[in-house]
Amino acid sequence: MSQLNGPNVGSFNHASIPVRNLKEAKRFYTEVLGGEVILDSNPGFAEVRVGGAVIGLSEQQGGWTGPNAEFPHYAFTMAGEDFYPFIEKLKARGVPTHQPWTRHGVEALMYFRDPSGNLLELYCERGAKDADKLPRSVKAGGSLVIDFAALKYEWQG
Repeated sequence: MSQLNGPNVGSFNHASIPVRNLKEAKRFYTEVLGGEVILDSNPGFAEVRVGGAVIGLSEQQGGWTGPNAEFPHYAFTMAGEDFYPFIEKLKARGVPTHQPWTRHGVEALMYFRDPSGNLLELYCERGAKDADKLPRSVKAGGSLVIDFAALKYEWQG
């Protein structure tokens, strides 16, 4: 603990995100993302553990990421060998995706949405095939413009 600045926070514990339909959200986060429900005792709220992170799913009518917004979003780390196969899994489950991209030519990224419209990101720090050949987004000095609105869908699960 730094004596000058006082105590600091510990590790990140969880994120709670709004969802339009709790049953649908639990199915998506378990069946598509591979999570497990760890709390499901309160009406309108459940927690799932996905990739070691706890995500609270709170049923409410609004509040998710805007249709044309990049922020807020929630990122999941992907191993290089799993990056493209996971994108194919998303497509097979009816989840719209876009072209993977890079900021620095070593990482690979791709956004997608959950059924409620929350923006999620696949983040592969290293090891994705041909990451150095991926386009860079406009914000990273390239020409790729991501159409965030095109990622919205009605999930049929």
